[in-house]
Amino acid sequence: MVIYILCFIIALFSRIKNQRPHYFNSFILYILLTITVEVIGWWYSLHWKNNLIFYNFYTIINFTYLIYLMRSFLQNRKVMSILTWVAVIYPILALINVVFIQGLHTFNTYSLICGCTLVVMASISYFYERIKYPSPQSLLHDPTFWISTGILFYNTCSLPINGILNVIANMPPYVYRIIYPINVVMNIILYLLFSISFVCNLIFRKSS
Repeated sequence: MVIYILCFIIALFSRIKNQRPHYFNSFILYILLTITVEVIGWWYSLHWKNNLIFYNFYTIINFTYLIYLMRSFLQNRKVMSILTWVAVIYPILALINVVFIQGLHTFNTYSLICGCTLVVMASISYFYERIKYPSPQSLLHDPTFWISTGILFYNTCSLPINGILNVIANMPPYVYRIIYPINVVMNIILYLLFSISFVCNLIFRKSS
């Protein structure tokens, strides 16, 4: 939770720059939504209430937005068109899953694994494009590089973990105790990379 708030504060500071990327405001709202869901989830778990319904719907919003975000980083119109359709079809399928298949009060691993896979593929498309058509601007100064790196890292690591959770129905408690700190570390790295992207936006001018 601390890393989320720290990232959000850095994002607010970076707003002082006049020339902000087109995705900037929506990305800040995305982080604010994440903090809100985490607070609600924490409050519900503290009172021994099922909080999975919030995380299931957040999963849909999360991956739909990340697909849209990665699409906005690209220039290849064919790939952008594909991601547009993906951003429309994914939430429909995920809603079908949450309502008719895995249910509201069960963690929707199908939607999560599918979302991770799609976002990883979108991230790979970004890096392929940057390698094939290099920009005169240093990648280390480009906020989109740090965001894409964080998204690729986190979701690539999440795939095997969520795959295990999906396959094994009755996971031994000690496995959860191992997975939880790994997930915490992954989140810290993800939001540190997001924070670096905001710092880059504050210091360096984004090339057009």
